[in-house]
Amino acid sequence: MTDYRGLGFDPAPGHAGAVVAASERLAVALTVPGAPPERWTGAAADGFRTRLEAVVSELTAVRRAMRAAAEVLDGWATTLLGHQRRAEELDRRALGLRRALAEASDEVDRTGAMAAFTAADGEAHDRAVARHDELRRQLDDVLDEARLLERDHRAEARRVAERLRAEEPSTAIADTLTSFSSLTAELASVLLGPPRPASTKGAAAAFRAGLG
Repeated sequence: MTDYRGLGFDPAPGHAGAVVAASERLAVALTVPGAPPERWTGAAADGFRTRLEAVVSELTAVRRAMRAAAEVLDGWATTLLGHQRRAEELDRRALGLRRALAEASDEVDRTGAMAAFTAADGEAHDRAVARHDELRRQLDDVLDEARLLERDHRAEARRVAERLRAEEPSTAIADTLTSFSSLTAELASVLLGPPRPASTKGAAAAFRAGLG
């Protein structure tokens, strides 16, 4: 895992592998209960069939919501990987510039000590200062790019959270299939590190808890 020593911060936190794993689990098909035997008749059978129809409807809605959430997470995993590749590239550039900047700073000090002796020494010092300032500008540009990436990353994460909320089953349906909420609670740690306590249940709430 990249430690981002060049940038000094992680512009695109998240765990793509955990996102994919959660997506795969959400995409697992649910088994819808079958109809009771035709030979079973009477009030009890009619009552069972009525309850079964309600359960089938609820499970169908849950299955549809879980598959939709899985598609959202698949898209986020792709986006996350792209952001992280960009962050690693920026970090490599920043690290190289920091090393060059340290060398340039030493050169400024060295030439500065000689600058007063001759015109050539003064010119060498001016060149050293100009190079140092240019490297500093380049590093600032890279850090600005990283901050923009972080802003875009968090904005996209919040859009994903809103989409998950839109796909999440109602409380009544989620209560019928309690494993849905327990499964999607994983999403709090998928995006931006360890989860924080959420006041509501479900995929969107867990996802938002991880946003901070």
